Amino acid sequence: MATRKRTVKQTALDRELRGHLLRLDRLDHALRSEWTATEFKDRALERKLTALTTAGIAWLRDVIQEHGWPGHTLVGRAAAAAACRLVLHAECSLTFHRQCLRRLQDAAAQGEVPLQQVAYLTDVVRMRAGKKQLYGTKFRKVKGELVPYPIEKADAVDARRKQMELPSLRTYARRLQRRYLPS
Repeated sequence: MATRKRTVKQTALDRELRGHLLRLDRLDHALRSEWTATEFKDRALERKLTALTTAGIAWLRDVIQEHGWPGHTLVGRAAAAAACRLVLHAECSLTFHRQCLRRLQDAAAQGEVPLQQVAYLTDVVRMRAGKKQLYGTKFRKVKGELVPYPIEKADAVDARRKQMELPSLRTYARRLQRRYLPS
């Protein structure tokens, strides 16, 4: 009987976790948008964002420990995406990022999160480990243009992106350009 309750609990949508993830995401988005608009120069906004992310990651560690990766079944699609964004933006340990990547890969294999999220976190982990990114998800501004950070075997990046259900690098770059450097 106890096992049945545990299984039901794990597969039921957890509205409290969902609500918390969505609130964190809204706050993060608002602060990050303001900070981006200052071209990352407003140190007060940066401190607020860092404090929010640090608290969010501490909370998420506990959630992951208790429930595993918060995927669609546990928290819904929007909140599952918010959990991934929180980890992507976090200035946490590389060890924790790697643990999250393993959990995210497992969740993707079970259909609990989209493959794209695995690609984004893979690139974060690789770059933090001093390696080139695989999927070209991370860009930087160089002489007024957005360019991808170095990509391993760049000639095969679009094939890898396709496997992860991502658009071509060229299409993605155009989207980023329109969003962050509108003319």
